[in-house]
Amino acid sequence: MSLIIDFLKVFMPLLVVIDPFGSLAIFVSMTASYNKDTKLSISRDAVLYGGMILIIFAALGEIIIQFFGISIEALEIAGGIILLLMGIEMVREGAKPESSSGSKNLGIVPFATPLLAGPGAISLVIILMKGSLTTKIFTIVSILIVLALVYIFFIFSSKILEILGEKIMTAITRIFGLLLAGFAIQYFLDALISLGLIK
Repeated sequence: MSLIIDFLKVFMPLLVVIDPFGSLAIFVSMTASYNKDTKLSISRDAVLYGGMILIIFAALGEIIIQFFGISIEALEIAGGIILLLMGIEMVREGAKPESSSGSKNLGIVPFATPLLAGPGAISLVIILMKGSLTTKIFTIVSILIVLALVYIFFIFSSKILEILGEKIMTAITRIFGLLLAGFAIQYFLDALISLGLIK
């Protein structure tokens, strides 16, 4: 039971920040005019490149921030602010913040990044990877599970949207936004505790 709880502590923040429901809504709106094969190609690119970006930062993120002289506490504060802004936007608008892009490489930009592997997700992955070996393993597994879920959502986007409806998806995204804001504040507080500014 303890392992399940520990896994959920890693999985849930990643699920919330990547937000398959919000990503699905944007995917449907931006690919409405494309045929099935093009949608499949975009879905593959989004999950493949988004996953590569997150795994790279999971493996090398700490080295990268050390190279640039950034402390993990600074990253927690910066990441917390980014996640908080995303959460507020999701609660207010009922959708993840969008990025404009041409259709040529839609799977890479904006779907792989910044939609799936944006600053919030990258910061969160680096923060989670500072934990124990078990937490590190849970982080990698969680990334793979969440992206697999996103891929399923994208492939069956039309059917899922038809079943759930836009109102339900918007409500789910707003709930996710509220949770995301809570995670953001917690990371901010964790950084302040680590710096000894609060107890």
